[in-house]
Amino acid sequence: MRLASRPQGPRRNLAAVLLGVTLMVSLTGCSFIAGDLADDQVEEIPAALLASDIGIREAGADKAVSGFTYYLSVTIYLDDDELTDSELGAILQIIVDENDLPTDTIVLTVMNSDRESIDVEQIADRLVPGVVVVSSYGDIQITMDGAREIIDAVGSDN
Repeated sequence: MRLASRPQGPRRNLAAVLLGVTLMVSLTGCSFIAGDLADDQVEEIPAALLASDIGIREAGADKAVSGFTYYLSVTIYLDDDELTDSELGAILQIIVDENDLPTDTIVLTVMNSDRESIDVEQIADRLVPGVVVVSSYGDIQITMDGAREIIDAVGSDN
């Protein structure tokens, strides 16, 4: 039985070039898509948050891609020192309603009137235990489904 041999000479070089071109094209295409999503700010969500009666002084949102995960990062500055359950539910409802991105994860930061981080993780976990995927330095990461679970939990408490 004879085993197939590796390509040699010009065939080997051609195979290496084709592999390199294929890899370059696939990565370049990926970066164009990721660049489009990562570079743009999201304007609809902050505008809707500011127009609400929640008591939001400032709001901003950005979109980003990491690997195959799409993130929506939302930062909110409140007029008050505390965040209530109903305010968290209303904020998440606006984010879910206004989001038109293929977002898997929401990164949410809420700051009080002194620009200090509010412990949103504690509120979210009290409403829906285990809903927070990651928490660090005042940011929480939740899935879109997790956001809907919090909205439902707040709605059932009223």
